[in-house]
Amino acid sequence: MIARACSATGLSQHRAGFGWTVTPAPGSILASTHPGHWDPAPDYFHHWIRDAAIIARAMPLAMAEDGDRAGWIRRLRDYLDFSLAISDPGRQGPAVNPLRAATAADHLQFLRPDAELAALTGPAWLEEPRVAADGGPDLERWSRPQDDGPALRAQSLLELTERVPELAGAASEMLLRRDLEHLLRVAGRPAIGPWEEEPARRCSFTLIAQADAMARGAAWAAGRDAGLAAALAGRSAAIVALLGEAEDPDGSLRESLEAAPGTHDIATVMAILDAGRWDGPLALDGRWMTATVAALERVFADLYPLNRGRAVPAMGRWRGDVFFGGNPWYPCTLACAELDYRLAARHLDGARFRRGEARLALVLDLAPEGDALPEQFDRETGAPRSCPALTWSSAALLQAAAARDRAVQVLGER
Repeated sequence: MIARACSATGLSQHRAGFGWTVTPAPGSILASTHPGHWDPAPDYFHHWIRDAAIIARAMPLAMAEDGDRAGWIRRLRDYLDFSLAISDPGRQGPAVNPLRAATAADHLQFLRPDAELAALTGPAWLEEPRVAADGGPDLERWSRPQDDGPALRAQSLLELTERVPELAGAASEMLLRRDLEHLLRVAGRPAIGPWEEEPARRCSFTLIAQADAMARGAAWAAGRDAGLAAALAGRSAAIVALLGEAEDPDGSLRESLEAAPGTHDIATVMAILDAGRWDGPLALDGRWMTATVAALERVFADLYPLNRGRAVPAMGRWRGDVFFGGNPWYPCTLACAELDYRLAARHLDGARFRRGEARLALVLDLAPEGDALPEQFDRETGAPRSCPALTWSSAALLQAAAARDRAVQVLGER
């Protein structure tokens, strides 16, 4: 599934309401290959900076699974080149939305304003949550700015260049510097969160991604640019301290600094999981993670009829989620399975391993035939909901399976 979403130059998406046909460019990573038109399946035929970073991070696991090292390295190099092109500060957005003349009257409300496009130059490109799959600017109205993308991409690149040494070089270094320097400019400001929901706020997910990316970036820069390394380390520490303002009395982290007490979001858990630390406030077994997972498990155990009688609940996004009915998500449930396996391996905890097994079994039992995984499953029946082929879901399954393999190795489980 992931391979089909990468450099999908043989696919195209025609958006009739805009008179717009898009063919993916080499290096693009589609959030979904499904040609949805909000009919009702959503249109995810875009390159999201966030999704692409998460998917790219899982590519070494896909490489190990199918053995096509050369093919995956080519995809990753194309992704690097594409990412450099779409974030090029020398690019200039169009003065007028090129779709305006062809757009149907009932779609004009979804057209991106000319002024927004004309302002696209310099670091403004790094505030874009997504681009068209052909590498052009997003021409549809969307919530901006979003600041998690450059942080997640920097995290991903730092890990990828360690695991796939062939990727280290001028291209990866240029992109890393671009993303890390952007983080120094924007980290900690209010922005649209990972689920595209307004208003702009200081989301825990984004702050965690920024803090971790800058801490890892500081270590990377230490032998290259002492000034950059010091600035990144200092700003990372400041963001972690800022996160403390989102802590509830039970030790959990709220969805954002602005959120009301008791407001939790699975994105917080996913961000700590991506950071993958075993020390400090962002530790996988630390107070913030443990209390936030526990709070969300209580919410979803009660909220979803599907979870009745289950010792380990399927996981959604947050209590008040209404998107496509507000259901459990494959990436969210798989992230918690991955966490279970990683904790089991770390602490030699068989009970925790069995929790991971229960979550993974639920996912595999509900998954439709084929290698594509949907975005959501119905809160009552478990049937697929929303996007039928979310690339992020496939990446999450690879990550959970890899964590399981490690736990099996350590624990001697079968």
